[in-house]
Formats: sequence, C-alpha cells, structure tokens
Amino acid sequence: MRQVSLLILLLTGLIWTTQSWAEETPRFHASILMYHHISSSTPPSTSTPSKTFIEHLDMLERDGFEVWPLDRVVERIQRRRPLPDKIAVLTFDDAYISVYETAMPIMEERGLPYTIFVNADPINRDRPLYMSWDQLREAKEKGAIIANHTLNHPHMVRKQEGESQEEWLERMRHEVEENQRQLIDQLGTAPKLFAYPYGEYNPELEKLLRDLGYVAFGQHSGPASPFTSLQALPRYAANGIFANPNTLRTKLHALPFPLTSESPASGVLEAEERRPTLEFTMAEGDYRLNQLRCYGPGAEVLDVRTRRQDDGSVKVTVNTNKALNPGRPRYNCTAPHSAENRWFWFSRQWMLPRRDGSWYEG
Repeated sequence: MRQVSLLILLLTGLIWTTQSWAEETPRFHASILMYHHISSSTPPSTSTPSKTFIEHLDMLERDGFEVWPLDRVVERIQRRRPLPDKIAVLTFDDAYISVYETAMPIMEERGLPYTIFVNADPINRDRPLYMSWDQLREAKEKGAIIANHTLNHPHMVRKQEGESQEEWLERMRHEVEENQRQLIDQLGTAPKLFAYPYGEYNPELEKLLRDLGYVAFGQHSGPASPFTSLQALPRYAANGIFANPNTLRTKLHALPFPLTSESPASGVLEAEERRPTLEFTMAEGDYRLNQLRCYGPGAEVLDVRTRRQDDGSVKVTVNTNKALNPGRPRYNCTAPHSAENRWFWFSRQWMLPRRDGSWYEG
C-alpha cells in the first residue's frame, strides 16, 4: 500500500519542499529542463504549448528558483563548487522556429538565459520548422548559448550496415566536429557543450566527447550534479506527457543520489536482454533507504534489493518482472529525504532493439 501511495504522490506531483531553512543550504546540483517545440500545432510528444511553457516559468518564479545560464552551472559542477538550492536551466533541442517566434520573446521579457542545441544540416537546407542562421545569430547577440547537437541528428549508438567500430567512431567524430566548425563559422564562437540526439549514448561516445573536450547531456531525468559523468548529465523533459506543471514541480525540487558507481556501463541492450538488471552504489546520505522505490515503464514497481557495505555505502540491485518493449524505456528510482519534504532521484535510460535485432523507430 505504501508503494502505491508513493507512486500516486509522484505522479500527481503533490510533494515538494517549502522549508525556507533548506533553501539556504548549499547544494551541488541543478535542474536542467529540456524543451523542443513551444507550440500546440507540432508533434505532441515533443511539444509544449506556450500556455504551459508560461506556467513552467511562473512556477519557477513562484517556487523561488533562479534560472542560470548552462555554462555557469557546468562550471560549478566541473569544479565541484556548491550552488544555491534552487537552480534551473532552460535548454531547447533542434532550434525549432517556435523557439524563436514564441519562447524567445517570453524569456527575453523575463530576462531569462537559455541554451539552444543546434544541428547545422537542416538549417543549411532551409527546412521548415527550423530557425535560420540569422535568427540564431540574433539569439546569440541577445545572450543565448548556441551549442552542439550533431550535424544531422543521427541515432549515435547505431552502426550502419557493414560499418566497423573504427568507421562508426570516425563518423560520430565528424558529426560532432563538423557541426562545431559550422557553428563557429556562422556564429563566431561556440562552447564545448553537447546534447546527444534522442538522449542516446554509450561509453564509447562518452569517451569520444570527453577526448574532444565536451560536457554532454542526455535525456534521462534527474538533477545534474558531480555524481554523474560530465559526458552524461541528465535533463528533465518538459514536453509532451512530461509537461504537466504539477509533476514537473516534484522533479524540479529533487536531489541527486550520491552515486559512486552504476552498472552496466552502457544502456544499450542486446535484442534478447528484455529484463535488464541495474546495479548502483551510493554513499551514505540523507535519503530514507527503507523507502527507496524504483519504477519501470507503465509505472511498474520494480524489484529492489539493497545491501549495506562495510564502508557505509549501499549497493542497490534493480530488476523488472516484465519484458521491456523496444525503444528507450527507463528505470526511475526515488527515495524521500530524511528531514526535508522532497525526493532523491536517479534515472537509467535503456536502448532496446526489436527481437530481430533491428532498431525501433524514432
């Protein structure tokens, strides 16, 4: 019954902190929001209506959040320097025209910083629904960060037929470096910030981005913090089914688990791996371990086992009793804070092909 009650509270977003004393406590995380279209007439799964977007911004202001530029947050995380408790970041993937026409005027009126992750190829082709280079230059002149999202928006973890490991890595390197070159050619400068298309990555891509000097972001949910890889920082989706302001509020106030390791290293599964096991270790912290819960697709309550280690850390093993469907399913793990009215949050995104080994659409 307690598991069901917790799930209902998480889904309805009724739990969030109002404790003023906690707001003054230094933290080491930020909540990064991810948007695509800001429109009611574009694909619902990647869209946030302008009315809802305004509700999000109103909520940030009402709940006492500061909106920081992405590079400022990254600098703090890289140096493991504390941040104020309530820091949010606004990011937009793909440089859709609705960001220019709708979101930018709203943010400019409020004086809010933001980041746009750009693919150069659709802009070069003057494809509809995308911003132009002139519009991106205007955004940059007004203070926006314009950053790298690959040249062609590929599924980066997928090899082409007959492609070797070395050929695949070289193709991915070109996607990153050529896009960066075009951003610099068109805009003068471009930071070493990168967002994986579809949020898909593996350890080889993390190493590639690290070797090239990038900090990179996925699409798995959770607070960005020093407890995760600098080439796999999480963001909260704020579009489609994730745009509900009530549920988004719960996530915005969440804290990162103090992770020290997670396994497997890659979220890419083989076709026969329908019930993957997730293991992670976390240091001692202010989470209530006896109330740790993990949820899978369709709000399935997952099997969770914990074991206290000699050094005080906790090893967590998570399993599902249901075969996952092809796509990008997630395991989301949460636990309440021992003193504050808020949650700890950790998410693992899987990438599971069809049973015949072919890849899912989208």
